[in-house]
Amino acid sequence: MSFSRRLGIYFLIVLIPVFYRWKWNDSSVFVSSDPEIKYYQVINSLEGGSAEECYFPAKDLGFDISMIPFGYPWAFILKNGNCVFQYPTLFVWIQKIILTIVSKKWITYIPILFFFLNFCLLDLILGKFLSNRFWILLSSILIHSLTPIFLSSLDYSELTLTNFFFLAAIFSFIEFKETQHFRYGILLAVAITFNFQLRPESSIALIIFLGLAFILGKNYLKLTRSLVPYILLCIGLQVFFFIWNYDVYGHFLGMRGLNTVSDIESGNMNRHLFAEWMADLWGSDFKIGIFKGYPILGFGIFVIWRERRPEVLQFLLAGIFFIFLLPIISPYRAGVDIFGMRYYESGLYLLMIGFVLSLEKLDSKLYYFILLPFLYFSYKSDLRAIKQWSSSAKLYHEVMSEIDSLKPDLIVQRGLSLSYLIGNSYTKYPQVTIYSNDDWKTVESVLESQEKRILYLFWEGNHLVNAEFPVEIWKKKFDINFELQPIQYKIQSEHSLAHFKGLLLEKNK
Repeated sequence: MSFSRRLGIYFLIVLIPVFYRWKWNDSSVFVSSDPEIKYYQVINSLEGGSAEECYFPAKDLGFDISMIPFGYPWAFILKNGNCVFQYPTLFVWIQKIILTIVSKKWITYIPILFFFLNFCLLDLILGKFLSNRFWILLSSILIHSLTPIFLSSLDYSELTLTNFFFLAAIFSFIEFKETQHFRYGILLAVAITFNFQLRPESSIALIIFLGLAFILGKNYLKLTRSLVPYILLCIGLQVFFFIWNYDVYGHFLGMRGLNTVSDIESGNMNRHLFAEWMADLWGSDFKIGIFKGYPILGFGIFVIWRERRPEVLQFLLAGIFFIFLLPIISPYRAGVDIFGMRYYESGLYLLMIGFVLSLEKLDSKLYYFILLPFLYFSYKSDLRAIKQWSSSAKLYHEVMSEIDSLKPDLIVQRGLSLSYLIGNSYTKYPQVTIYSNDDWKTVESVLESQEKRILYLFWEGNHLVNAEFPVEIWKKKFDINFELQPIQYKIQSEHSLAHFKGLLLEKNK
């Protein structure tokens, strides 16, 4: 089967996340939690702002940036007074380039574009080791569609872009070992740099793989000498980003690095290493675990005991080591239930590449029949994720529709517990957050000469999962339960927006 035909099949598979993104966007762009912040960064950049600065439409009404309805872990006020969002600006810049040729209505489809490109890159990587072209096709489909990697295609996130540079680095390294051609050396340096800037934990997997490739490979001294110019180029590019990050954020690793260091130094992070390790890998009350959700991954560990080829071991060992190490070195837990797996995708690529390379050499066809039920479990996990996202999208659109029907001039939120479900309404209605009745007085003071309809939103009971929040921040910013006491405004009506409550207020006549 030719490469072009395989691309056609990959394109048809990619239409699955395209369909669900189209369905979930419905009457309003579906972005909540982390994706909404990334979306605002792009919108702000398209409207003339910088990629890192906080998007705060309420400033046009006279509100101070301190009242922005976002805080930890998404928005931060730096020592110089600037407010910045935490997600990598490289993700914004690359999207902005793409958006020069397409409409901004396609913003949330951009990650799916890179998901398709990842199919292509993985196909090329597998083609360096596998002679059976049909097995290349099946392997690429298996890795992208029946592992947690598929979930990133459904999300609006930098993950598929991170994976693109991760796979580009692996492909260029393999090609450089064979040809020593400068174009692969340059691609390797750029891919490593961009991968690190997008998600540093992905670069840990890359470093482990490259280290094992040198240890298990031949003529590594000659290869190292050939790579020196490109190592220097990579260092130079990283230094450029480090200097830029330090100038903008005050930390050479950017806002994510500054946030992580601050959390660790504060001592307010509740770490339970063994419990977290078990939850990430094997599941807990809040998380399904990667091996429980996708048990086919366990075969990657099984085949290592019979595998002796260095070109396969470099993938298997790197993937296993990264997957078992990450829950210990990462201070954060990535989401709940089926969505707690995104930190592992680089390691999963490595593990599954090694697995399919090893599987091709198995003599007995019995192994393929053993695999079938595990493929079914993977399919069920994919459906589970789709159903949860569909349910979230339905709830999201109910909230957006209710807000649109009320047409407020300003939305005021009580604390930050509601910030994860603001979504596209933030681009349509100015919004601020208050933490006390004194803050409400500030709202009334700013609007004193303006006639504005205010929608006040609060979450009675506040059941937001708080395990990852530093205790002090949770108490000051999220666990807010005062009763509103308006002075110049009068409550006109009460509303229910999903599990939130809303009060529509207008000025006293």
